[in-house]
Amino acid sequence: MLPLGTISAQDQPLTATEKAQMLDTIKKIKTGVIKGRSGVNSSALSAYRAAATSATSAYDFYLKCYKEINFTRKGAKESEYRDWRTKNKDYLSSREHSSARRLQLQFLILTIRAANLEEDERESLIPELITLMDNCISAYPYLGKSKRILSAAATGSTFAEVYDLSSTLVGLKNWPRSPMDVSGIYESTIMPNYRTPDRVKELMQAWDKRISQEIKLVAAANSSEAEADFTNKTLPKLKWLKYMDMLRAGKNREALTSMVTLVRSNPDHEDIDTWLEEVEGYLSGKLDPGTFEDAEKERKASELAKQKTKASSDRATSNPSLEDARKALEGLNRGGGRNGGRRGIPDDVDLDQIRDLFNRR
Repeated sequence: MLPLGTISAQDQPLTATEKAQMLDTIKKIKTGVIKGRSGVNSSALSAYRAAATSATSAYDFYLKCYKEINFTRKGAKESEYRDWRTKNKDYLSSREHSSARRLQLQFLILTIRAANLEEDERESLIPELITLMDNCISAYPYLGKSKRILSAAATGSTFAEVYDLSSTLVGLKNWPRSPMDVSGIYESTIMPNYRTPDRVKELMQAWDKRISQEIKLVAAANSSEAEADFTNKTLPKLKWLKYMDMLRAGKNREALTSMVTLVRSNPDHEDIDTWLEEVEGYLSGKLDPGTFEDAEKERKASELAKQKTKASSDRATSNPSLEDARKALEGLNRGGGRNGGRRGIPDDVDLDQIRDLFNRR
């Protein structure tokens, strides 16, 4: 038995040298993982670049990928593919569809390039990402029902599926899944780079660009109702968030003056009570806007909560039989009771579903 005062080597704290060596090992492993993904994605990147050179090449490449996923790999007959292509030719060969697929390919190219970089190196791609967003927004009014292509997750597209792209992007954090998620792109990918006291000018420029793009996106929807909702509700919220960033950056005079102007111009806004209370607190010194770091932690916590809520909802809707069983159990509790067994089981209660529910527990 070891003396009580003796500490085994395994319980000794790591030395600074040991920590440095382990960190160096982790860095090398990370580099190796990224290089491995780069090799896996190189064939996809090459194919995407060739297909994105024109709308026609994007259309041809889409047919090739769709055939591979939905016909070749399933052992379907060539005649089945030809029938499908003929039936959908008008839509698939349309300018709207081909243009949307080309833009989707361009976004996937950027996504692969981002995955091949360390997170702190991805800022170099922001100008190209913003330009691509501009191009998507400009094309949006003319895409008809192909608009949904640019709003859907590109990593789940036919182009991505044929190369199993999603499995190589698991480590890609804070990068968008579609080029039309303007709010998400700015909040998660662009603005965090500029939320530091020494990059306030770039942060304000990013805010102005974001607001400009969101205005254009709403206008592209060609809906007077959507425009009115954006102008009266969303735009004031965006401006308030911009002024909050300004305040956190120490631009007190400009931020507080802008906040007062905003609340004066929007007395009927749904957030007016909160805004009035906060701006009063900032002016009196009773409230502190906090730091950029505080705001980022709060944003991430909110995003995580939303993801958990969505995951819970998805699990419920993906298992309708289990939901039906729960409803059946509720029906039994409602109709059976314990009144000496005199009340019968309601007709709409499925006992098999109830048994299945208990078997899963």
